[in-house]
Amino acid sequence: MADEISMTLSLQFKKSGAVLQRSESIRIDVAGDAFAHEIQSIPVANTALVEAAAIGDPGIVFVKNLDATNFVTVGLTGSYTAKLLPGEWAIFRAAGAIFALADTDTCLVEYFIIEA
Repeated sequence: MADEISMTLSLQFKKSGAVLQRSESIRIDVAGDAFAHEIQSIPVANTALVEAAAIGDPGIVFVKNLDATNFVTVGLTGSYTAKLLPGEWAIFRAAGAIFALADTDTCLVEYFIIEA
């Protein structure tokens, strides 16, 4: 189908004999047509994702920490809700301006934002 986002998640956890497996798929209708895909340097200071401001109504956000050493926190309007260790990523629906903050040194993050 056109005008939609498709996402699939596969999660598997194994420890001490316990096993948890989960797979979910979702399709989300997209009304807007704007999107941004960037790699941005995030300093040790509250920093807006630059291209997010160019999108009228940010919807789905994918963000990945490209740093090999430091973590990055990501959230909305300066309230950080996700901590991304090196190589980790997150997907969420934006509810406002999107900000990031590097832990101890400048980090590169990759992000993809799709208008709602």
